Amino acid sequence: MNKMKRIMIPFVIVLIILVGLTIFEFFVLHLLGLQYKSAGGLILFFVLYLLLEIPLSLITDAMPKALKSVGIIKSSKGWLPLTLDTGLPFILILLLDAFISDITITWQGAMIFSLVTGIISRKVKESEKEPPVWIVLKSKK
Repeated sequence: MNKMKRIMIPFVIVLIILVGLTIFEFFVLHLLGLQYKSAGGLILFFVLYLLLEIPLSLITDAMPKALKSVGIIKSSKGWLPLTLDTGLPFILILLLDAFISDITITWQGAMIFSLVTGIISRKVKESEKEPPVWIVLKSKK
């Protein structure tokens, strides 16, 4: 029983946070022109958005840090992370809009939502430390 509590309590907390974020995103997207024909289509939209956005955002968050670590870019806090953090929700919303017939949103509304989330993400990541640069030394033969 104690083991079950240790699993269920964090799960419920994460679920409450995700539902709260989803409701907030719904109101923002609704203000920006999100229209839906059925509640089922709306729920499908947000479930797919969450299921796709979370792993893809982990990848897009790691890309600038990895590129900085190998010395390809000078900073992991420039335009690349902002572009990735803005582009991911924009493309994801437009793809879901195209594949779910009960949902419609203008590309302008999706762009405004994406810009706002990208700027918020940039502000949140401002305090993160830069990753170290890994230098590969070539041996002389």
